[in-house]
Amino acid sequence: MTEYNNEIIGLAMRILGQPQSISDPPPVQPKVQPSALEIKVEAPEGSTDVSQAKETKTAAELAQMLEADLSKHPDCPTKGFVVTVYGSIQWRAMLMITPAAGPVRNPQEWRDLTEELAERLRKRYDLAWR
Repeated sequence: MTEYNNEIIGLAMRILGQPQSISDPPPVQPKVQPSALEIKVEAPEGSTDVSQAKETKTAAELAQMLEADLSKHPDCPTKGFVVTVYGSIQWRAMLMITPAAGPVRNPQEWRDLTEELAERLRKRYDLAWR
């Protein structure tokens, strides 16, 4: 993954017209003892590995799910909260508070709550490339 990151940084620097620093040494890979990699956890029969098979949802579907979760909060306004989902592999969610919401107390707390809810959904859903 580090090699991939270095390639992306180098590409970005070339696009921006900045010379790539050659004097930086490559990062040192930590040595891991083979025994640490051999730990296996066996799943019960008939179970599926959820971490490998995430369901795919569109940005609109994920935004709707987040808005529905926010609306369950007792202090959530009935209108004026708009969630936008964006990104790709590691997608993100942004809460916009429109004037229709009226006076909102502690808007940053609502944005933080939106991020927490999005983090939970990111574990279960990938963003579709539509």
